[in-house]
Amino acid sequence: MKEQLYRKEIWITIVFSVLLMLTGHCATLFVAFPFLKGGMMWGFPVEYIVPILMGWFGMMVVCIAMALVCNKFDDDMEEFAKSQGQTVMSDKTGGK
Repeated sequence: MKEQLYRKEIWITIVFSVLLMLTGHCATLFVAFPFLKGGMMWGFPVEYIVPILMGWFGMMVVCIAMALVCNKFDDDMEEFAKSQGQTVMSDKTGGK
């Protein structure tokens, strides 16, 4: 069980690191593939508006998903610690 939790933690870290890098650095797509330039979206050039939207809204969606997944993972870790007989300091009890 402990090894599975460590593997899960590593995969969560890798997946969300990649997703955050993709959403935060999508402007490099227009440098790597210059044929994508030239289009218009809502009256703005695509190479300007897409990185802005991905940077704001894409990152927001990824961060919300990351918070939900990490909270679930934290609950799994607390459950494992309780099953091992370890005391867990929780925010729910006020740290008492």
